[in-house]
Amino acid sequence: MKKTIVSKFTNYRSTSPTSINLWDWLHDDSYKDFVYKIRTLSDKDQIRKLKSELPCITPSGQFMLRSATALLEHSGYICIDIDGGDNLHLTDFENVKNELKKVKNISYTALSVSGKGVFCLIRIKYPHKHKEHFEALKIQFSNIGITIDKACADVSRLRGYSYDENAYFNEEAIIFEQVFEYKNTRVVQKEAFDLEKKYGSENTTHSKVMRIINKLNTSRIDITENYEQWFQIGCALANEFGEEGRDMFHLVSEIHSEYKPGVCDTTFSSCLKGGYAYGIGTFFHWAEQYGVS
Repeated sequence: MKKTIVSKFTNYRSTSPTSINLWDWLHDDSYKDFVYKIRTLSDKDQIRKLKSELPCITPSGQFMLRSATALLEHSGYICIDIDGGDNLHLTDFENVKNELKKVKNISYTALSVSGKGVFCLIRIKYPHKHKEHFEALKIQFSNIGITIDKACADVSRLRGYSYDENAYFNEEAIIFEQVFEYKNTRVVQKEAFDLEKKYGSENTTHSKVMRIINKLNTSRIDITENYEQWFQIGCALANEFGEEGRDMFHLVSEIHSEYKPGVCDTTFSSCLKGGYAYGIGTFFHWAEQYGVS
């Protein structure tokens, strides 16, 4: 956490971020008096207005803009909110926080700005499976009678400034490994091998591409060694398959040691919009250069 960089926004309306160290953000007491003032209020509209004026961060990563598609690099953390509105049986959130200290996966937990909820930071094993980790956490917390805010499934979810002098830190927290595997939604690497069954054994361009991608993943062959050929491959898949090619591009790209899901998404979106003249033959060409056809 001490070396983790995330994006910071001046308030909830801001869309242009700066960078900040997560550890420094969590220890900042600049607005503690503002927070204490909010905790004395009862008018929900007034509380909401004051909260919107506070600075905030995207605890799950660095972003070019405040959008899930503009993710530059995942922080390795997921933030979950536990609010009183979703958990009417919980009233003493100081006690809830103390109970959460017993959960070995929690790296940090503190009171929310209103004091009527808590939030937690949890390290996850597969940052590119942010939503799948969230769904698994949702189930885990449900099993102990707690509902977590479903909006936290969004990797670009904002976390507003709060202050808690008794916040809990655990730098030795165990990484959360469980994921919920979606069915018939986004393609992930281990599911790539089933795609050929889905589309049949017809000698179509789609099936040829998927056979090649299966081979690349099986042998861990990286055909995206430099930016130029990576971009050409993205354009080739975008021009041939449109939005459907996005998952294919991720499957090809994630073999690279510096693969970043957010950058990959942004690049593919550029390929879709740019009108670059690379046909599917470009993809086949690069695969052949690495002995895959």
